Amino acid sequence: MLELDGSYGEGGGQIVRTALFLSTILKTPVKISNIRAKRKKPGLKRQHLHIVKLLRELASAEVEGDSLGSEELTYIPGELKPGSYRVNFGSAGSISLFLQTILPVSLFVPGKVEVEVTGGTEVPMSPTIDWVRFVYLPHVSGIAEFARLDVVRRGYYPAGGGCVKLTAEGGLSEEPKDLKSVREFLKGRIDLFKNRRGDIKRLHLLSVAEERLRERKVVERQVSGAIEFLKEKGFPEPEVYRQYVKSPSIGTSVTLWLEDTEGNLFGADNLGKKGKPAEVVGEECARKLWEDWSSGATVDRHLADHLVPWIGLTGGSIKVPLFTGHLETNIWVCERFLGEGTFRVSREERVVEAVV
Repeated sequence: MLELDGSYGEGGGQIVRTALFLSTILKTPVKISNIRAKRKKPGLKRQHLHIVKLLRELASAEVEGDSLGSEELTYIPGELKPGSYRVNFGSAGSISLFLQTILPVSLFVPGKVEVEVTGGTEVPMSPTIDWVRFVYLPHVSGIAEFARLDVVRRGYYPAGGGCVKLTAEGGLSEEPKDLKSVREFLKGRIDLFKNRRGDIKRLHLLSVAEERLRERKVVERQVSGAIEFLKEKGFPEPEVYRQYVKSPSIGTSVTLWLEDTEGNLFGADNLGKKGKPAEVVGEECARKLWEDWSSGATVDRHLADHLVPWIGLTGGSIKVPLFTGHLETNIWVCERFLGEGTFRVSREERVVEAVV
């Protein structure tokens, strides 16, 4: 059984999410200790427990230590089973972080999987669900015959109540049993050699706000704040999508994403906050996109974390906007499963690569 020290590096929940994904598809039992040891409230949070609870069914997993605040978790994956599953957080827990484990696992299930999850679609300290749909999912959806995310309802902090439906149909007659068979399956299905940058081909802007903010024109003001900054920095005119939605709690979000002529997908997002002008919310989102794009990177700051496990599995190369403790910890976790030296890292050039 592989043993992981959950206090390594930034010592957060990313270690748990990545470990559960890799453990499940590689059939490698794992024991994680000192979980979230460097956080104010260490141990498993409810979001991690919802992941584990679903994997008990979806992955026929045997689990010990899956209780709130537990600092040790033993996870033994079993057979992946197609079917329909429902998960309700009962709060505004992040659906996007939940999907960081469950979405990739679903792509390896031999058959159709439907997961309906209720919680927060746009919450602090997490990518928006729109970033997951429009930036992350296109990078990995080719692994399956079909993969889709539908936003049924939006859910904001603190009440949540958002609903997202994941539908995936894998291209497998039977699931891989080890690293070799996983790599054989992925060969030709995913290309993560992102060494070149092109010109911006398309730019999209999605502004969303709860219905009670319509009178204050929050959606429109977020758009104007973003566009003003983008124009100043020489970006092309974006295709704009505006939405007012009904949700138990009031909230807003802005998500930007672009595609360049080399096929790279970039994104940025931002959330509204009480007391913060809507124009500033839009401007801050545009600034994040500009900062990552102007760095010469081939992925944005969220995408770097999300793609590292896939690069270790299939080979690939990305240039990141900046090296963070989060990213370095994720590389460490992946190498525990995939082998020391799987990744080559150049901090000076900000490149992460793996040749398999």
